[in-house]
Amino acid sequence: MNTFDIEWHWDVSYLETLVRQENIRTRVQLGGPEAILLAEHPPTITLGKRGGTIFNVPEDTTVEQINRGGLATWHGPGQLAFYPIIELNRYKIGVRTLACILETATISTLHYLGIEGTRNTLSPGIWVHNRKIAALGLDVKKGINIHGVALNIHNDTSCFSTIEACGDSSIVYTSVIQELCTSSFSIVDIGRTWIQMFTRTLCETTGTNSCN
Repeated sequence: MNTFDIEWHWDVSYLETLVRQENIRTRVQLGGPEAILLAEHPPTITLGKRGGTIFNVPEDTTVEQINRGGLATWHGPGQLAFYPIIELNRYKIGVRTLACILETATISTLHYLGIEGTRNTLSPGIWVHNRKIAALGLDVKKGINIHGVALNIHNDTSCFSTIEACGDSSIVYTSVIQELCTSSFSIVDIGRTWIQMFTRTLCETTGTNSCN
């Protein structure tokens, strides 16, 4: 099974973690090790390549225009972001397959917690019934990805009222704590489970030999 460098970024600004992802992408391009970054950011709204709509941004929230796919999303305390920096050609996969791997790994992590997450063919991300629990956005250059998935764990989902995600103002958001009605879990343990699920799904999708 492949071994990734693992980094945890606690209360690190979105842009600082983004710079780190870009540096690791350059390292991977030069033959260095792949990595997974897990991050909990201060309140930040990011706008994807197609822009996005925002409303009444709080004073403590920064707004950043970035290079991932998608429109607007929110990051902040209580939400865990999962950023895999991997070389797609190594695994003989494309962007859509990587997105499916990340979706499956996130759904498996939620299932481990006792939550039934699903895909929505009309909107990206992970859903619990008609409520969105995780957002997904990728950026692949020279065959190497950055960005990934942001999972709502115990963040205040009212923060999403400041954005129009995926161009749809009707989206309802949820979180792990809302679905389980308990906080008896560790965000670190969820992150570790997520790493295991991602690595396993990557290996199962691409073949064991690709993960040696």
